[in-house]
Amino acid sequence: MKLSVLFPETRSVDNVVALAQHAEHLGFHGLFLGTAFGFDPVMALGYAGTQTSRILLGVAVVPTWPRHPQVMAQQAATANAMCNGRFRLGVGPSHAPVMARLGIPFDRPISHLREYLTIVRTLLAEHKIDHVGERYRVQGMLDVENGGTPPVLLAALREQMCRLAGSYSDGVLPWLPPAEYVASTIVPNVRAGADAAGRAAPPVIAEVPVALTRDLDAVRTMAARDLFIYPIMPFYRALWESAGVPLGNRATAGGWSDAMIETSLLYGDEAGLATKIKAYFDAGADEVVVSPFGVGDDPIANRDDCVRVLADIARA
Repeated sequence: MKLSVLFPETRSVDNVVALAQHAEHLGFHGLFLGTAFGFDPVMALGYAGTQTSRILLGVAVVPTWPRHPQVMAQQAATANAMCNGRFRLGVGPSHAPVMARLGIPFDRPISHLREYLTIVRTLLAEHKIDHVGERYRVQGMLDVENGGTPPVLLAALREQMCRLAGSYSDGVLPWLPPAEYVASTIVPNVRAGADAAGRAAPPVIAEVPVALTRDLDAVRTMAARDLFIYPIMPFYRALWESAGVPLGNRATAGGWSDAMIETSLLYGDEAGLATKIKAYFDAGADEVVVSPFGVGDDPIANRDDCVRVLADIARA
């Protein structure tokens, strides 16, 4: 079972190293680090790669619009060399409201990503490119030794993005997808995109939040505190609407409806979590990335317990 762990962005590089070492010690397949407005996760994970030996290290995900693909390829190749070939680059368009804060137009993300992925993956695999496209003109080289070619994973949720990922990426990183949606929408469209490109389908790597509790009220509190941004983002609202998940009045106010919690957040005791994680593999996911969140009166201790329980599930 390929079970990896995702932690949100942290303000301490030393903490990233400690998390990576701890996840490696516990036997997780990989560790992913989120990204927002803090330090560069690619650089931090490259450093963590020098302090670990086995675990795969990935970023989920780097927004593409602010970073030129030549620069992105250089960063990824450098981090992969520091990790001795264990680095995974996750990229995605982010969201229009986030890019608006940077003054960057969010225009036709599908065509942007098609060109972006082509440039980054060509540079990483072939070390040179002469590309003239609609958005980018790149006559570049990439001379980095060691590490091999790191996989480029694409954050994707809806049909078109999943098809694009199947054609142009090395893996698909959906965040918050219900297991049923993985089976009905993500996997078939990834395979369709791969078939259209005449290539093998890349792996589907489903990412989901996890809480070690059977108390729905505690999960409601955690979601409102830690995950409040997702129900107001158009891409995620469209995901739940497409999956037939009722949003309800709480979602329109920036909260989570119970239906959203039941389909996109995994909570329960160890046996319950194991069953819910297995549902994603049964749905066609090749890897599941669990993101532990703390609940209750001592959320830090609860999250630590959750990580240990998830490690037990990974080793089972």
